[in-house]
Amino acid sequence: MAESLINTKRRINTIRSTEKITKARKLVASVKYQRWKKRYTSNLGYEKARQEIRYTAFGCLNEKDKLPDAMVSHKEAKKKLYIIRTSTLGLCGAYNYNVFKRIDKELTEDDELLLIGSKGISHYTNKNYERKEDYSNLRNHFTFGQVKHLRHEIVNLYRTGKYKEVHLVYTHYKNSLNFIPQDEIILPFKADMEEVEKRKEAYPPLIEPDKREVISTTVLHYLDARIYQKLIESEISELCSRRNAMETATDSAEQIKGELRIQYNKSRQNAITQEITEVVAGANAGKKKED
Repeated sequence: MAESLINTKRRINTIRSTEKITKARKLVASVKYQRWKKRYTSNLGYEKARQEIRYTAFGCLNEKDKLPDAMVSHKEAKKKLYIIRTSTLGLCGAYNYNVFKRIDKELTEDDELLLIGSKGISHYTNKNYERKEDYSNLRNHFTFGQVKHLRHEIVNLYRTGKYKEVHLVYTHYKNSLNFIPQDEIILPFKADMEEVEKRKEAYPPLIEPDKREVISTTVLHYLDARIYQKLIESEISELCSRRNAMETATDSAEQIKGELRIQYNKSRQNAITQEITEVVAGANAGKKKED
């Protein structure tokens, strides 16, 4: 009985220690989420402004105008380049699993990967996919300058004509409970001509030095803002997933701890009752001998 009490007490202490860890991780994830949510919100205006500039610029294009390199399709190419954003840290629920579930079925042996996050690197290490340079430094605390460097490399790779398409695989942030893995084609860049037509002006603006150069620059800047926004969404989604997972783990630890306390108290009460019974029985036996 004493050994059972000791084992139960040890389990309670273990659960209590685990609960402290999950509570701390939940708190850290919550604080980071608030910081990244502000960053996400503040960048929405910049991305929208870039989008409006893009619509205005495309409205000046004619059928005879030569398209920028980022908009040229390479139909003869067979390979696709996938930029996949996963986490580096664990304990974030099904965040990485959902990303792999979404994209693994789309990959072929000809495709190449550019991975952001060590979980993606681990997942694809023993698989037959050619990998470009890994960008693990973009998983956390990344800057707009780092994203711009990534975009510069991606566009240079696309200009070689080696890839048919360049895909960005990220997690779309819907709300703190819903985040959905997405596969978005970022190259070749395609203009939303329906929106462009809506914004066409009777007297289009004059573009200097020339339309192709301005539109090419506009596309590249828009890609910077777009990739940056989607990586922020992935970061927020990961933090929400981790916070939710740690909250669930904390609740489970509290429940198990309560059950163990009941078990411990029952065992302790049984032990006390048994000791009292033994004392009474001993006292009664002594009285009988005296009689």
